[in-house]
Amino acid sequence: MAFWKKSADPWDIDPDERRLASEPAEKAPGLLDTLRGDWDAMRAEWQETRESLKLPPEKCPWCGKDMEQGFLMGGRGVAWHRGIPTGKARWLSPGRENIMRVDTEGDILRYHTAWYCPDCKKMTVDTADLRTLAEDGFFS
Repeated sequence: MAFWKKSADPWDIDPDERRLASEPAEKAPGLLDTLRGDWDAMRAEWQETRESLKLPPEKCPWCGKDMEQGFLMGGRGVAWHRGIPTGKARWLSPGRENIMRVDTEGDILRYHTAWYCPDCKKMTVDTADLRTLAEDGFFS
């Protein structure tokens, strides 16, 4: 309507006749709220798992200083091969008794804890739980 018609102009409405805006109703949590809560719970669990992986520093066996904790990881696993690396050994495989899987920790993402000394530039790995592929029954 035209602005010069007084009855149509919202500024000319008597304040006593104005309708008040209704209060927003409390709505139940929707799907997005539920997903956000689930995501936050999962992230808290992941953070707790990450924190549980931190170990106290180890002493370097060469210089005696504190070593940094880290992890050995690989795309298709981490393995130790006995002997000298040659093309023949790579293609023919050195045999299951000469290969040791190093990535023994983790579920989907496989890794193994390793300690690195920045002063000596050396790394140590606890191998108490490692077994050769023949002992493990891998590919049997």
